Amino acid sequence: MNTGLTSIGRRCLACAILLLMAAGCGQKDQGDTFTNESVQQAARHYYTLFTHGDARQFVEGMAGAESFAEDYREQMRNVVAQAAKGLERKGGVVRVEAISDTLYAADSTAYVYLDLVFADSVHEQVGVPMVFVGGYWKMK
Repeated sequence: MNTGLTSIGRRCLACAILLLMAAGCGQKDQGDTFTNESVQQAARHYYTLFTHGDARQFVEGMAGAESFAEDYREQMRNVVAQAAKGLERKGGVVRVEAISDTLYAADSTAYVYLDLVFADSVHEQVGVPMVFVGGYWKMK
């Protein structure tokens, strides 16, 4: 039976399929881990979304957001968008840094302290309560 592929072509095709399968396996979402580094990274990520005005994604980072009624979710987005505009009036945040955190293994929560650095070099500290649910850090 002649498939039109040489033995080298068949080997290249087999290699390409294996590479694609390996790449697909590497892209699976493994979730977070219950570590200081992962909770700080999650809090920084959510607050970076906030400072860039991405109210939709910020609200989705809240624990239980998937069960919010749509009108409540929209109200939350509007509140977050207004708060983000307030940050812009202050000159905008140029950097979000994690200062410290405290993990509470007993109830899978954490508290992360962030430093928001504004364009005029003013710093503002915020505390972000977090909860580890379903393998991911979410804001409480």
